[in-house]
Amino acid sequence: MWRTVAATFLALCLIAGPWSGPAHAAEAGEWADAYAQLWSVYHVVERAHVNGADLDAFIEGAIQGGLEALGDPYTEYFEPAEYKAFLESLDGTLTGIGVYLEEVDGYIVITQPIKGSPAAEAGLQPGDRVIAADGVNLVGEPIEKMQRLVRGEPGTDVELTIERPAEGRRFNVTITRAVIHIPQVDYRMLDGGVGYLELSGFGDQAAEEFYAAVAALKEAGATSLVLDLRSNSGGWVASALEIAEAFVPEGEPIMYEMRKAGQWVFLSEGQPIGLPTAVLVSGFTASAAEILAGAIQDYEAGVLVGTQTFGKGTVQELIELPDGAAVKVTTAEYLTGKQRRVHGVGLTPDVVVEPYRPDPDLATPLTSDRVLTNGHVGLDVLGLQRRLTFLGYRTDLDGYFKGQTAWAVRQFARDNGLNDVPMVDSVYLDRLNAAVAAKLKAADWPDLQLEAAIAQLTAKH
Repeated sequence: MWRTVAATFLALCLIAGPWSGPAHAAEAGEWADAYAQLWSVYHVVERAHVNGADLDAFIEGAIQGGLEALGDPYTEYFEPAEYKAFLESLDGTLTGIGVYLEEVDGYIVITQPIKGSPAAEAGLQPGDRVIAADGVNLVGEPIEKMQRLVRGEPGTDVELTIERPAEGRRFNVTITRAVIHIPQVDYRMLDGGVGYLELSGFGDQAAEEFYAAVAALKEAGATSLVLDLRSNSGGWVASALEIAEAFVPEGEPIMYEMRKAGQWVFLSEGQPIGLPTAVLVSGFTASAAEILAGAIQDYEAGVLVGTQTFGKGTVQELIELPDGAAVKVTTAEYLTGKQRRVHGVGLTPDVVVEPYRPDPDLATPLTSDRVLTNGHVGLDVLGLQRRLTFLGYRTDLDGYFKGQTAWAVRQFARDNGLNDVPMVDSVYLDRLNAAVAAKLKAADWPDLQLEAAIAQLTAKH
């Protein structure tokens, strides 16, 4: 079966080890000439360059340059530490404290502790600022610096200095590092017997999590399913194939791989879940996620809703090198089970629905070289009206400061502790821009694509 074949091929790649030499004397001569040229260039640079040359950096640069010359962005070289981190990102595991982070106004801010993680057990909360780790200042530093400090061996401790603006205090907390599994499935029940399942990646446990979530949703009364792949950029092909068996009849092809050695076909073993399904897709749906979405669309096992997918239809394999480094190399292009090409094309949804997006101009702070008041006309007035409307105040949206706009200006002033007069000065604009920025960041925007998916499922009942 395909699981055995795929696993065997990958194992062969992993145990093949370093290339032991060319098969023919002519090839040996060509390689000797290439090595000699590379070595000569290094010695020239090392001897003559004003800063000299580091051999390790030179060799790594040669490797990176050689791979870039292939013109394939998906063939990459990983140093040992990078390879380990890449595997962790694929499988949804890491060693650390378990927090999601963002950078806000020069601070590293916790957006959410991972459920059950050491950070959650230590009581860290969304909005907490990480000021320092083991005494190393993190204010004004990139998130990557904190990640380097908090990751380490399981069972070891890291001391964080936390600032909690909501309580106006700063404190230290010691957290013990652990191996953390980040679930790749999130699910819940929606109204009308619709189960919602978001699949964020294809780690080695993704299929197990998927089938467990489906079982839980059915137990809770789900009679249909929304499968959200909008933020799924791929992962292990084997996991995608196993999940696709929930939608592809037994014995039917899920996908074809076109390799140097010929064509491989992967047939479904059939694990039907028996739920009408709508699949949410977007431009971030890529690679293994497109294998799954394409399989569902091929066999009309569900309807695709959203926007065109990314269009990554190539397969990469990881080949580990003796020193712990690795090469991720493109070994095949895949086609869907109905032999549709995905690479560079993507999948077109059955129902195209653009996501709701606030006017992008709202993110630009409004400025004006005058104090705005009754009777003024212009683009600055229109900008004022658009922002007040966005905040829920009724205006005329005609670029004319009068009537309804004057009322809205006064209402916003009253709501924000400003002078109750129909006048917009620099203080007013600062307060207005801050209110718009806060809503842009925090608002729970309507999910038009999810609404359309639910409507599709409802219509079929």
